[in-house]
Amino acid sequence: MTIPYSPDEPLAPLLQKLEHFCAYQERCALEVRQKLSEWKVPVAKAYVIIQHLKENGFLDDARFARIFAGGKFRHNKWGRVKIRYELKRRHIPEEIISKALDVISDEEYMKTIRELILKKRQEIKEGKNLNIREKIITFVIGKGFEFDPVAEVLKELKI
Repeated sequence: MTIPYSPDEPLAPLLQKLEHFCAYQERCALEVRQKLSEWKVPVAKAYVIIQHLKENGFLDDARFARIFAGGKFRHNKWGRVKIRYELKRRHIPEEIISKALDVISDEEYMKTIRELILKKRQEIKEGKNLNIREKIITFVIGKGFEFDPVAEVLKELKI
């Protein structure tokens, strides 16, 4: 969606569109900056708009990071490594990322690793020269889980 914008135009209609953009789905500051850039809003006005959105509760990177981490973990079965990478890619500060990852309990994390391993184990067909353990490890680490907890669960399940 492209919004025609001219530099002498008042900010009110633009603010209204961005408030809706942020209210519809949780956004980070980078996504809003990208949208403003796409709409060719000058940097000085973009800064004022982002400050307005933050001050009025439409934009909060800490809230975004918590929701993002919880959602990607529960719905997409992503591990902490992949979530951390994606939040860094969105220019979220490290201290906010660390707090956001705290929404994932260790118990739930290990349970998810176990579920992914068991699911992948069922999908793999027995065959010649097939290293099931390597395929499982590659799959689960590819989802963003660390090697040590994956190895621990594999040992526990005797795979």
